[in-house]
Formats: sequence, structure tokens, C-alpha cells
Amino acid sequence: MKKLWFCFKKDIALAMKSWYIYTELIMAFVFIIILLFIVPENFDSTRTIYAYFDLKPAEMNRIDEFINESEDKIILLDSRSDVINILREEKSSIGMVVTKQYRRLDYEIILQGFENEKLKTLMKTDFLMHFIEETPHYESIVTSTTLMGNNQKLSDRLNMLPIFLTMNASFMGLFIIASYIFLDKERGTIRALAVTPLPIWQYLLSKVGLIVVSGLLSSFITAIFVAGTNVNYIGLFFLLVTTNIFGSVLGLFITSFFKDMASAMGWMYSVIILLMFPSFSYYMPAFSPLALRLLPSYPMLFAYKELFFEHGNISYVYNVCLMFSVLSIIIFLITNKRFKETLTI
Repeated sequence: MKKLWFCFKKDIALAMKSWYIYTELIMAFVFIIILLFIVPENFDSTRTIYAYFDLKPAEMNRIDEFINESEDKIILLDSRSDVINILREEKSSIGMVVTKQYRRLDYEIILQGFENEKLKTLMKTDFLMHFIEETPHYESIVTSTTLMGNNQKLSDRLNMLPIFLTMNASFMGLFIIASYIFLDKERGTIRALAVTPLPIWQYLLSKVGLIVVSGLLSSFITAIFVAGTNVNYIGLFFLLVTTNIFGSVLGLFITSFFKDMASAMGWMYSVIILLMFPSFSYYMPAFSPLALRLLPSYPMLFAYKELFFEHGNISYVYNVCLMFSVLSIIIFLITNKRFKETLTI
């Protein structure tokens, strides 16, 4: 183990002289700045409606109540043509015109034209519900039942943090460790291992340890600045260690098939892009086909997310840690065997 510790200290010293580890830290601080100063705590989902009401003053009292109770932002204009003109400029808004024909109120919704039929039906239903709920003796019988998953909600800002942590573990670790290995190949360090007493597994494990340390540093800095105390730091530590180990040994496995960075770049980018696909399921949980759930970044994302809930499913987090620990050991053993067979490549 003394040889492993010596090799690890040497890698840390060399890493401090290279730009890879500083790139990871710079990316972490850039992400922190974006989240804290550009991304709002929660995105504003208020819809703007430009409206014209051709009604008598007495009838406008009820309309004023509707405007005050509405969750949308309703701006009153002087004519229907004014509504149409401003909609030509405000492409994300809709218009409404209310006129009275004898004893009947006519409601006209003016859309932009790019809305599909489902959205039109949903908007119509939402609009009508404001009036249905005001009918005498109205009673809602709608109930909702959560079948699975955590029904707690994260802020929009905090909800982005698991994406960064997963990217940092599976993407940055994979890329940086490959850079270190190929740099050693260019210098002839790996070929020299064949005539040194240092076992190849200790050399590889030293590189993995370097990635884990840098991953822990950048991830903890980001979590502290963005989440503060709203995170289970013990669970975060174990999940960061296991996922960073997995990302680094996966990077080692890929590099064992190539002699330089240029020849491996295509495969590395393909793997990174593939690992990005589960982010669609992260933001749209209803879309989670088996092909995405089998990718390792899928459980990473949702395990990290559980750590930011006040009452997160910590058992799920530790099960994910166990799974990645087992996978990492298997991949590391295979990678160690490949490096022994390809020392001269």
C-alpha cells in the first residue's frame, strides 16, 4: 500500500501542475454563478392575457373579480384591434375578447396559431372551469393519488443540481482520467510499468483516487453554495465517491482500447451523449422507457435528487451506491486485465 500511496501523492502533485483539475473547478464555479445570479429560484409560469371587454360598467364588476382571482396576468386594452396588434409583438401571449349579445356573453380566445388541438382544448377547459366553479352548489369530486415517487417538490434552481452532479461524476471523470492516461502513454510511463515493481492495478487505482478527490471537491463546493443545508451530506459523500469511481473506471476501460486521445475521442463523446439521454426522463418522469432506465446515469440522477428532499428515500441512495460499487469492481478488474495485456500500446 505504500507504493499506492506514493503513486497517489505523485499524481496529486502532477495534477496540481496541469490544467485538468482546474478546469473542473472553474466549471463548478461557473455553474454556481449561473444558478445563483442568472437562474431564478423558481421560473415564472404566469401566462399573460391581453383582454378587451365590451361590457357595461355594472357588468365589469364581475369581470374585475375574475381578473383579481385569476392566476394569469390579465392586461386590459381598449379594443379588439389593440389586442391583435400587441399579440403580433408578444408571441408567447394570448388574447381574449368578451362582448355581450342580448343576454349572452360571447368569449373569444385569440391564439398565435402554433398551438395544437390538445393545448387548445386544455386552455378552453381551464378557462371554462373559472366559471363552472362559481355555479351554485358546485362541489369538486376530483381526487389525486400518488402511486410512487416522492411527492415533495424542489425549487427549479435546486432541481438543476442533480444534473450537474451526474455530469461531473460520469462525464468529467470519464474525460479527465482518459486525458491523464493518454498523457502517460505519450510520455512512456505506462510502458515503463512493465519493468517496475509497481503493480498496474495500483497505478490505475491511483488515477481513480485522483478523480474521486477532484470530484468530491468540485461537487461539495457546488452543493454548499447552491443548496446550503438542504442536502444530506453524508449520503452525498457516499454517492459522490461511488459514482465518481464508476465514471473513472469506465473511462479507464474505454482508454484501454486506444493508443491516443484522438482515436478515442469519437467513442468517448458517444458514451457521454448516451449518458445524457436519461435527463429527458428526469424532467419528464412520464417518459422513462426501459432503454433509458438501464443507462447508469438514470439511477444517478434520481439518487442525487433524493438527497435534496427533506425526507428523501435514503435507502434508494445507498442501494444505488452499492450497485455502482459492484459495477465499478467488475469493470476495474476487466480494465486491469486489459492494461496488463496492452502495456506496449
